[in-house]
Amino acid sequence: RGGPGGAPPLRGGPEGPPLRQGDAGIGRDVGTGSDAGADLQVRPRTCIETFLRPEPRVRAGLLLGRNRAATSCVDLSDGLADGVRQLATASGVGITLDGDAVPLSDETRRWHQERGADAIASALGGGEDYELLFTVRPTHRGRLRAVRQLLGDLPITRIGVVTRARELLLGGKTGTTALPAGYEHFQRGG
Repeated sequence: RGGPGGAPPLRGGPEGPPLRQGDAGIGRDVGTGSDAGADLQVRPRTCIETFLRPEPRVRAGLLLGRNRAATSCVDLSDGLADGVRQLATASGVGITLDGDAVPLSDETRRWHQERGADAIASALGGGEDYELLFTVRPTHRGRLRAVRQLLGDLPITRIGVVTRARELLLGGKTGTTALPAGYEHFQRGG
C-alpha cells in the first residue's frame, strides 16, 4: 500500500523496510536536507538549471530506508507545508516546525529581506524543491549521522518534532502560529 493517491512507498532496498508517509510517530524528529525553498528570483540561473535538471534525493531516500534511520518520508515537490501536511495526515499526528531551523541560505534570506518578503513563507508554499521531509526516532539519531556521512555534502537539518495533538504549527522567535496552507494545485486567482 502506498501513500495518498496510491503513490508507492520508497523502498529502502532489499534489506531495508519501505519508507511510508504514515509512520511518523509521536516525539520523532522531523528533518530535511539542503536549501528547502530556494526561489527562482534569488538565483535565476541556478534555479532554472535545477528546475530543468533536477537532482531528486533518491540516494538519500534509499540510505534513510536501508539504514533504518527514517520512519517516514515524503518529497517536497509541492513545498514544505504540503509535505508536513502529508506526513501528519497519513500518520494521524501533529507536527510543530521550528521556522528558525528551516535551512535557507543567507542569500535566500537576504533577497527576501530586501524585498520585504518572508523567506519562511516562501519555503512553506514553494515547490519543485526535490528535497525530502522525513521523521527519525530520537534513539536512531546515530543511524542518521551515519547516513549523513555517506551522503557527504548534503546537509540534513532537524526542523521540527511530531506531536500527539493533531495540530500543524510553526514556531520561531516571534511565537507559534498555525502552519500556513502552502501550495495548492488549481487554486483560483483573485
